[in-house]
Amino acid sequence: MYNIEKLSFIPAVVAIGIFSLTSIMFLTAFAEPKVDLSPTCGPAEPGFNIVINANGFKANSTVGWKFVGSDSKIPLYGYFDTNSTGGFNDVTYADDLKPDHYKMYFADDSDGDGTFDIGAKKVYANVTVNANETVNANETVNANETVNANETVNANEIIPCEK
Repeated sequence: MYNIEKLSFIPAVVAIGIFSLTSIMFLTAFAEPKVDLSPTCGPAEPGFNIVINANGFKANSTVGWKFVGSDSKIPLYGYFDTNSTGGFNDVTYADDLKPDHYKMYFADDSDGDGTFDIGAKKVYANVTVNANETVNANETVNANETVNANETVNANEIIPCEK
């Protein structure tokens, strides 16, 4: 015969297991989306690849993304499918963009209608698209060049990416 005291711990273990699984699902459902981009800047022509690593969206769903320029126009947008944990790791090609500072927005768009879901948490990352820099292969760089400390800087100038 089984000793009843030895079997009494089984319901406690089952209850703890159910509580743990429920807590994990609850926390995942309310996690803030997170997006990492690399690189966050590049040339307007011919464009550049952006590697996107995202988490915290609806599981097995669709995430919409949009480039929004400083003029509030949306020149480029698309979709990614999320995995069973609400994340994705993918690449998009940023082309046909004018030099500007963009915000790349991400949010759930379950029905793929181009409008973020009502109540969806939006996140964004900054992306800078630079004017094309022409490089002269025969150019000589003077290592002793003096920088003028009184030089005026144009506030609207697009800053080139760090190399």
